[in-house]
Amino acid sequence: MGSFVSTEAPPSPTSPPSPAAPSPWAAQPQAAHPQGMALQATAPALMQAPVQAPVQAPWQAPMQAPWLPAAQLAVPPAPLSFQDDDPIAPAAGAAAASQAQPEPEVRAAGPLTIDARVEYRALPRGRAQDVFGIVTLQAAAAPPAAAGAADEPRQPMDLICVLDVSGSMSGEKLRLVQGAVRFVADESRPEDRLSLVTFNTSARRELRLRRMDGAGKNDANIAALRLKAGGGTSIASGLETALQVAEARRHRNPVSAILLLTDGQDSYGGSHARFGPLLARAQRAGCALYAFGFGRDHDSQLLSTIAEQAKTPFTFVEDVDGIGAAFAGAIGGIASVAAQRIEVTLQCNAELKQLHTHFESSVAGGRATVSIPDMLAGERRDVLVEMTVPAHAGADEEETLLLEASARYWDLAARGAAQTPAAQMRLRRTCEGEPQPEQEPDAEVTAQRHRVEVAQTLQAAASHGDAGRFGEAQQVLQAHEQRLRASPGGMTPISENLALELEDARNRMGSRSSWEAGGSAEVRDAMQMHSMQRTTNLNCSRATTTKKCSKSMYLTSAQSSWISKSKRG
Repeated sequence: MGSFVSTEAPPSPTSPPSPAAPSPWAAQPQAAHPQGMALQATAPALMQAPVQAPVQAPWQAPMQAPWLPAAQLAVPPAPLSFQDDDPIAPAAGAAAASQAQPEPEVRAAGPLTIDARVEYRALPRGRAQDVFGIVTLQAAAAPPAAAGAADEPRQPMDLICVLDVSGSMSGEKLRLVQGAVRFVADESRPEDRLSLVTFNTSARRELRLRRMDGAGKNDANIAALRLKAGGGTSIASGLETALQVAEARRHRNPVSAILLLTDGQDSYGGSHARFGPLLARAQRAGCALYAFGFGRDHDSQLLSTIAEQAKTPFTFVEDVDGIGAAFAGAIGGIASVAAQRIEVTLQCNAELKQLHTHFESSVAGGRATVSIPDMLAGERRDVLVEMTVPAHAGADEEETLLLEASARYWDLAARGAAQTPAAQMRLRRTCEGEPQPEQEPDAEVTAQRHRVEVAQTLQAAASHGDAGRFGEAQQVLQAHEQRLRASPGGMTPISENLALELEDARNRMGSRSSWEAGGSAEVRDAMQMHSMQRTTNLNCSRATTTKKCSKSMYLTSAQSSWISKSKRG
């Protein structure tokens, strides 16, 4: 990684001197030379004499102008350390501390349930056959507000907003970003904490990690009003500074996230691979990282790569006035995290050919694991499993156990580890020649096959688009759309949404100009969304060429509520 320029950073040899540090520019008292030399001593003698150390003087911060409005006050000096975050609420501190301790008891009840389904209910017993199945995790909906309570219960959050303030963000863009920040501050609860980091040619922390009580909200609003646009775009510098804030925290709320917003290309170039270490640090700091591409000129490849590694959606905000809703949808999701550190375990009796999942997975013998960072209240996650069912020598109608699935995770509300009861995937074995009414494929399994295949097709089309092969990209998309529409059993609402996604991508890849003017970003947004079954916003782009509503497949009720509040403001 290259070095990053930041006006706020941990102590370094070039940091401003502390009150106890020597001040080389301070006036020095007159004193006799330690050797008692006369003033007319020769130059060689003077050069050989020891030099007296300068007198230490306290360093003073630049004065502010109290007669100016708050938004025009001089920017405060950089602190020597980012270990200045506000203390968290006692209940949140207990929750965060409990996550770090080993849990002796694992609860069997929690917000997650698990299910397993196979493509067919029955198969002939005399031959082996390849089949698909799904393992589904479902999070319970968010609990309603208690009687007399104004808000529903949720976990306290640490949010670090990383905002592009380069020259291209001037005018209406900056005004809308300021409004989005003020919305986040106003909707936060006193136990939530918010920090603001800006970047252009370099990066700066504008607001330390403050609790959003009355004084904290006021400081956040002042910091937002003080933002000015100008300079280049150093995305890596902004992320580096945000990570310093996250890593230096003395306290931690149960849920943490970094929100990165940019409208441009990184001015300082370099390989996208240089962001890998930054993303690894975010994971170690316990921060989810959400990337937002604003307008049509940002680096959608970079932001999509960041989202891919962070296991979060990449959000393309094509219309200028959509930034508030996009931020609100993301924060509505972050505020409703129900489970963290989820590990799904599959014990397979059939031959496991492949796991189709966006998340980290491993296969060893007949055992497979999938690691999912978190799940939101009301959210669903599916692992598509491809297996070979062997021939069966047993009696007719005997059931075959294909796999057993369970999940262990951290339950935020209960502040403890929990595990789902095991779910079994079974099918019946029948005579070779008898009619097979059960051969109609399971609708749920078929829908998840279609979802995975569409995400893979969008990825292949994006690769063609990046290489300028727009004819090939259109062929790939059209061929898959035709296969999807010809699927046995007809079109379902899910398959119709997926077909419209392919049609929209095809329309956006008609030429290089359409690809570069938002097509690349929209296709990558859709690809990430379908891969990980999460979104942050509704389909709201005026440039969308079809009436697709695919994002409604994944938006949770908590996200919808936050988006509605942002539009009322």
